[in-house]
Amino acid sequence: MKQIPPPMQEDHRYLKFKVRGDDKKNIGEVVNAVWDSALNYMGTKGVSNADLWIIGNKFDRKNQEGVIKVNNSCKEDLRASLVLSNGFKDDSFLSIENVSGTLVNLEEQ
Repeated sequence: MKQIPPPMQEDHRYLKFKVRGDDKKNIGEVVNAVWDSALNYMGTKGVSNADLWIIGNKFDRKNQEGVIKVNNSCKEDLRASLVLSNGFKDDSFLSIENVSGTLVNLEEQ
């Protein structure tokens, strides 16, 4: 199978997030919260268009920080979904710390 040429590929952005709250969350709880929030706000079609991906090996349980990859055209919808809808069972919430076009730039900031 041939690879899609770069001009035809969709642009993605990487959102660095932090879990705010009293309890330490594991990656499973964070993934469920992000998906629940996104589905409630954007719906199934919107989440499909967003090409949402929580990068598992970038989640730091100690600092409660991680990275989400999202389609560039849907990044504002994802931000709104995380702010407006709380996917956690307690008072914890996700805050977007930084947005970048590459993982390297995101980690440097």
